[in-house]
Amino acid sequence: MENTFKILSLDGGGIRGVLSATLLKEVETILKEKKGQELHEYFDLVAGTSTGSILAAGIACQMNAQQMIELYLKEGKNIFLDSVRRQRKWRILGQFFGSHVLYPHARGEQGLAKVLEKALCDSPVGKKLGKSPTMAEIKQHSTSQLLILAYDVLSRNTTWFANDDPKEWYYQTDLWKICTASASAPTFFPPYQLPYFDDFLPHIDGGVAANNPELAAIAHALSMTIEDKTNPKIEQIAVLSIGTGQTTRPYTYNEIKNWGSLEWVMNIPNIFLNPSAENSEYISRRIFMGICNQNYLRLDFDLNKRFESKREPGKLPKLLKEPYNQYIFDKTAGKEKKAISEEIDNPENCGDLIEAAKCYLDCGKIINYPNKGNNVPVRDAIQNFIECH
Repeated sequence: MENTFKILSLDGGGIRGVLSATLLKEVETILKEKKGQELHEYFDLVAGTSTGSILAAGIACQMNAQQMIELYLKEGKNIFLDSVRRQRKWRILGQFFGSHVLYPHARGEQGLAKVLEKALCDSPVGKKLGKSPTMAEIKQHSTSQLLILAYDVLSRNTTWFANDDPKEWYYQTDLWKICTASASAPTFFPPYQLPYFDDFLPHIDGGVAANNPELAAIAHALSMTIEDKTNPKIEQIAVLSIGTGQTTRPYTYNEIKNWGSLEWVMNIPNIFLNPSAENSEYISRRIFMGICNQNYLRLDFDLNKRFESKREPGKLPKLLKEPYNQYIFDKTAGKEKKAISEEIDNPENCGDLIEAAKCYLDCGKIINYPNKGNNVPVRDAIQNFIECH
């Protein structure tokens, strides 16, 4: 399809961003083969929330997928410090000294902000500049537009950090600072203060508003500032949306009926972030059903299978005694039933997340993919998307 405006949307999910980066590597491989382009050359707009903002920034700074995978593998332990993670497991300590069991933005050369500043400084664009780029400098050195979401707790609104309008207050702000704000998930990190003229605006993880930023990206594409060009119409937009794996841990009534505030706080990420992401996906699917189904592709999967496949009419599905990842099971021809940790702050899970993503690429299928039958292999769906756009 000629003149398609191509959007890449990247979900939040902490350390599980390594799963997204692994899927991106396959997209990158097919893209080079079919189009001879890099990620930052192919997509017109890259949008990200939380860990997705880190990937989006990496692409805008011309990093390749393997470099982003290495970022999680090598620096995950410097973001999610083991000493802090151990303390967070002591709930009593967390209850009385909550501020002391949050992951730091900076602790010496460790911490989310320090890692992001160094990573973007070491990126191809950062090396050209000799420093970590600002949003304005990304505009000058990248063909892709950039959109990052974070939530302003002072003004109580979601800030759409985009590099298309030089008049915005954040245009000269360092990109690593914006990513730090977008990835500062409540209960995991403190809020992050972004410079606002002579003051600061406190921001937290954009996932509280849109953990899956694809709808925001579509709206932005329809109205963004494009010099000497006309904004795309909705039928000209194509979206590739990539998740970080779906959490499937069930909660029973008996389990949660007596939860106090501490238990609810501890489970906020698992319960409240997924619904907004699922709603974004559902709405996007409905939009493109009325336009062109080939213009939308979502890559994501359940991290663990937790219910028996067969369900008797009128009865609740039965829980499996031992959950496992369906794609690793399929790849090993039923020899390995491995459960994947759904934690978002444990770097030790990176290997399993990468394995699950690779098995999804090998064995997964896209349900009801348009014009290609009901169940299309994931790689075929990616190839079809790229060939069509």
